[in-house]
Formats: sequence, C-alpha cells, structure tokens
Amino acid sequence: MSAETIFWIVHLPLMLLFLVGMGGVVGVWLQGRVEGQPEGSAGRKARALAGAALSAIFSRRFPLLVKAFVTEAWFNRRLWRASRWRWLNHFLLLSGFMLLMTLSGVAALSEKVLYHVFHLGHVPWISMWYTADHPVTGLLNEIGGTLMTVGFLFFVVRRYLFRPNQLRTGPMDHWMVVALGLILFSGWAAEVIRLNSSDIGPAPHIAFIGYPLSRLVAGLPLDWDRWAAILYVGHGVFTSLVIVTIPFSKFMHVIAGGLLAVADQYQAEIAHVGGEKGAVHVHA
Repeated sequence: MSAETIFWIVHLPLMLLFLVGMGGVVGVWLQGRVEGQPEGSAGRKARALAGAALSAIFSRRFPLLVKAFVTEAWFNRRLWRASRWRWLNHFLLLSGFMLLMTLSGVAALSEKVLYHVFHLGHVPWISMWYTADHPVTGLLNEIGGTLMTVGFLFFVVRRYLFRPNQLRTGPMDHWMVVALGLILFSGWAAEVIRLNSSDIGPAPHIAFIGYPLSRLVAGLPLDWDRWAAILYVGHGVFTSLVIVTIPFSKFMHVIAGGLLAVADQYQAEIAHVGGEKGAVHVHA
C-alpha cells in the first residue's frame, strides 16, 4: 500500500469529523438572531444565511466582498493601525497559509480530476501543479512555507520572549503554538528527506531553503525513500488531526473573528454605495 493511499484512508475520516465539529459550531451560532428570521428554526436561519452568501457572491456586489476580505481578513488594516508587530505576525502566517492551501487545492484538482478523470496530464499548465519540484510550483511552495515559518517565529518571540503585560497566554495558546510548530517542522523535515530520495522533480534546487538543508544531511546512511514515505504520511496525518481540533480550539476564534470582520466591512461597503435591501445579519 502506497504512502498516499495510507494518507487518504486516514485523512478522509478525519475530515468528516472536522465537518461534524463545524456543524456543531454553526448550530451554536444559529441560536443567535438572524435578521429576517427572528423566530425561525436553525434550518431556516441556515438557508437564509446561505442565500445571503450566494447572493453576495453571484451579484454585482461580489467585488465589495473581495475588497472586504482583502482589507479586513488578509491585510487586516485594524491590526495594522493597532500594532505593526502583531500585524506582521498575522500577515506572514496568513499569507503563507493561504498560498500553501491554494497550491494544495489546485494540485489535488489537477491530479485527481483533470489528470485521472479527464486525462489532461499532457497539458503543461495542468501537470505542473502536481509535478514535484516544478520551477513554478516548487518556488511558490517554498515561499509559502517560508512566510509561515517566519510569521510563526515572530509570533513565538512576541508571545514568549517579549510578551506585553496585557497579553495572557493560556493552554489553548500553548496548543496553537505547539500544533503550528509541529506542522511546520514536520513539513520542512518531509521536504528535506524527500529531496534526498528518488522522488525528485526537474528543479529540486528551486527549494531555496529545503534544498541546501538536504545537502547538509545527504551523507547520512538512511533509507531515504522509506523515510520520505513515513514523513509524508506523518506530516499529512498530523496536519489533519490539527484540522479536526479547529472547531474546539483558538483556531476557531481566529477564523470567526476574520469572518465577522469581513461581514461587517461588507455591510459598511454596501451602505456606502447606497445600501441594499434584504441583507441578512446574525446577532449573537
């Protein structure tokens, strides 16, 4: 059984658990008041919110939604005004995460659907997304990992070495740090090991962090292919386990805060351009 098969066997049930957890969180949210459905059931509230979301996406207002996401969730101008140091932590971590998740999603779509289902692997701009060490995707993956790692290190330094007096650190904060740290460490380790295995692509040197590190340990007497498979599964499964905990951890607080900021800014943008009747809001 291949390492990839083992990963998917474990990953898919864990993602089902994640969806169940998110369903519970959404159920709690739907206990709040939804404008237009003050006494409605959770199902009616969910349909109202889904309809509002779809109408925002498939309408002339969509650019306003994108603008709200860019300014409030990604760039986070409120944090920019409050603290440039905190903003830098946020921006580097989120930018790296979004880049890596986008690359992972496009790679899965390209390989599992466009290649295996529609047999389009001969198209260069499709095959490049799932080709190991392709000059474009290899560089983008390395940039994403580097952004996340630098942002994480800044976060750790601020929280544990130069912590402001008003900053409180509890068990959930420790878990978030440990989880992110292990994900990043195992990811870099998996890359270094793979670059010494037989699973290398056309431009392994494009990994400007991983490739030099792989050269430092190239002389070790290891079964590189075996360890590459172990690290691939280990990194993937641990990341999946962390994802399962999102609905019950501080990660959810971060996500919810971003969603609320985007929603508030979107409504403000609509009001600024003249308002829109029938908007749906959730009130805690």
